[in-house]
Amino acid sequence: MLKTMERIGDYLRSSLALGLTPKSKWGILWKQTKNLRVQFRLDSHRPHQVYSLQTIYGTLYFRDNFGDITNLLNIFFHRTYKVAKVHREGVILDIGANIGLAAAWFSYHNPEKVLYCFEPLAANARMVGLNCPSANVQQVALGAGAGKINLQVDRYDVMASTISCPWETKDMEFDVVSLDEFIEGRRVERVALMKIDVEGMELEVLRGASETLKRTFQVIMETHGKERHESAKSILSEAKFHLDSEEFDGKTGMVFASRSNTNGATGTGLETTAGIAS
Repeated sequence: MLKTMERIGDYLRSSLALGLTPKSKWGILWKQTKNLRVQFRLDSHRPHQVYSLQTIYGTLYFRDNFGDITNLLNIFFHRTYKVAKVHREGVILDIGANIGLAAAWFSYHNPEKVLYCFEPLAANARMVGLNCPSANVQQVALGAGAGKINLQVDRYDVMASTISCPWETKDMEFDVVSLDEFIEGRRVERVALMKIDVEGMELEVLRGASETLKRTFQVIMETHGKERHESAKSILSEAKFHLDSEEFDGKTGMVFASRSNTNGATGTGLETTAGIAS
């Protein structure tokens, strides 16, 4: 019960911070508490229904399922990725874009930058188009090389994963390309920021990006499991990245790494968000 109350408090604070008007603040709070109402059998999900919320970052879109709304709190209020304005030259890569909330966050703060989003699930890719209309959306999985891969997909197409899920899933086959292949084909010279959240495929993505990493300044990635977490750090270290910070809670982690500046000093070249919107 204590954790539930703490969560409701978090929802309340974020709704007050992210809403534009009293009506929009209430709307955000009502949607964020949906999973709690479903848990106590006071409501039910309508997974094929899409709704919008008015926020200080613009209009954001969600499906009425168990997963979409959860990232609003993490990305826009807790600022999971810790950075907003990207000062380095180059494109932004959102690998594992889900419904495009991270893309919307980075696009809001960097409207002048080209943003590529990679998302294998068609239903999610369509949502990216709503949440970040300026993004160049690629409906494909990234891996170590070109080919096919089977991923576990839940029945509402919330996520595709190589990690075992506590809920019912089905196997689906997806096309895979390497990031190096894509970047070479698009003649991208510099990558200012590479964000990776691919539900267990993080090492495969890095192994298929050896050349791209050489032209990348900043990597932010979510890891799954201690072994993947440590291996990801090793790959980035071998690619001459400096580990700026890391987090690991026993199951998942975050790795923040950057290249050295031209004078040899390390630095992200990114501006940490000090407030809600900047």
